[in-house]
Amino acid sequence: MPSVLFAHENFPAQFGGIAGYLAARRWEVVFATAAEAFPRDRLVRLPETGLRVMGYARHRDVAPATHRYLHGTERAVLNGQGLARAAIRLRRQGFAPDLVVAHSGWGSGSFARAVWPEARFVPYIEWWYNYPPVDMAAETGESAEDRHAAALCRNLPFLLDLQGADAILVPTGFQRDQLPDWLAARATVIHDGVDIDALIHPPPDMPPFTLDGLPETAPLITYATRGMEPMRGFPQFMADLAKLQAEDARVHAVVAGEDSVHYGGRLPEGESWKARALAAHDFDMARLHFTGRLPPKRYRALLRRSDAHVYLTRPFVLSWSLLDAMAAACPLVVSDTAPVREAVPPDAARFVDFETPGEIAHGIAAVLAEPAASRAMGGRARDHAAAHYAQSVLHPRREAFFRAVIERRGLPGQ
Repeated sequence: MPSVLFAHENFPAQFGGIAGYLAARRWEVVFATAAEAFPRDRLVRLPETGLRVMGYARHRDVAPATHRYLHGTERAVLNGQGLARAAIRLRRQGFAPDLVVAHSGWGSGSFARAVWPEARFVPYIEWWYNYPPVDMAAETGESAEDRHAAALCRNLPFLLDLQGADAILVPTGFQRDQLPDWLAARATVIHDGVDIDALIHPPPDMPPFTLDGLPETAPLITYATRGMEPMRGFPQFMADLAKLQAEDARVHAVVAGEDSVHYGGRLPEGESWKARALAAHDFDMARLHFTGRLPPKRYRALLRRSDAHVYLTRPFVLSWSLLDAMAAACPLVVSDTAPVREAVPPDAARFVDFETPGEIAHGIAAVLAEPAASRAMGGRARDHAAAHYAQSVLHPRREAFFRAVIERRGLPGQ
C-alpha cells in the first residue's frame, strides 16, 4: 500500500480525519506536527487510531533584525528546517513516503523533498493573501503602500512550496478563487469533511443539553466560535442580541467558545471583544450564557438543542462549525457572504447582511416565529451537509486524489 507523510503545525487539524482514514485503509501513515504534546525525537503510536506521530520544532525564533515583511517567511523557513531534521530521522528508520501533504504557509513541508527527492508533494493551501487582506487590522499607522507590500510578502511561504508541488489541494471553491489564475487552474477542491454521522445519529445515551438557569422550554439562540472576533461577526451578533433580548423576554442565548482572537488585528493588552460588547450593551445576563469551549459531545448536544444557530463570517475561510450546525439540522441564521453561499443552499438558512444593524436580530426573530418551517429549513441544511460534506463521502475522494498524484494521472493543469 502507499505511504504518506502529513505535515502540519497543529494536530489533528485538517489532516487528522484523512490520516486516520488512510491508516485504517492500510496506508503507511506518519503525521509530523509542531504540537508540543509530541516528542521531537521519536514516533509515538496513538492507541485509539493506531496513527504514528512525530513532533518537530524550529531551533530558534525569528531574528529581531529580520525585516518585518519577512517575519512570516523566516518563521516558515525555520519550521521547514525543523521538519526536515525530523524527516532525516524518519529516513534513517526506513520511512520513505510516496507522498508528502503539508499545510502550506507554515513552511512545514517546504524542504521535505530535499530529504525524499522521489516523493510527490501536495501543499494544502488554506488562504492566499490578496490586497487588502480581510484579516489585516484597518488601523496600523502605516501607509497604504506599506500595508500593500506587507500583504504581498505573506504569500512568499506558499510560493516556496509551490515551486516543487505536484498538485494543489484546497478545501472550497471560494478559497481556490482567491488564488491567481495560474495557480487556481492547478488546484483540486476537496473539503476536509466533518463527522456528519456523529451529529445526525447521536448515541442513544447522549444526554440533552442542560445549563443552570436555562429553562427547558426557552427559545435558545446559539453562537459557536473558536474566538470572539470581528472576522466572525461577534460584535454585530452581540449588538443585535441585546436588541432581541429587549424585544423578547423569553429568549436565551448560549455563546460557546473562547474569549480570544485568531484572525485579524488584536486589541490593546487587557482588552477583548467580549468585554467591549458587555460594556457597550445592556444585557440580561440571566439569559446570556458563556460556556467556554465545549467538549465534542456536549457541543453536539448544544447544536441539537438550538432553536436558531447564528454563523457569521467575512469573506474568509469557512468554519467547520457551520457544517456541524448544518449536520445537526439547526435552524440557521447566516451571513450573506460568498463562502457561506457556497456551503448553504438558498432554502436551507436565513441569510442576513450582518454589517447592517438589526439584520441579525430580525433574522433570528423570523426563525423563532415559525418553528415548524425553521425545523424544515434545518432539515434541508442537514441533507445538503450529508451529501456534500460528510467525511464518509470526502475521504474516499481524497484517497483517490492522492493515488492520482502518486501515479501522476488526471490532475488539473496537466
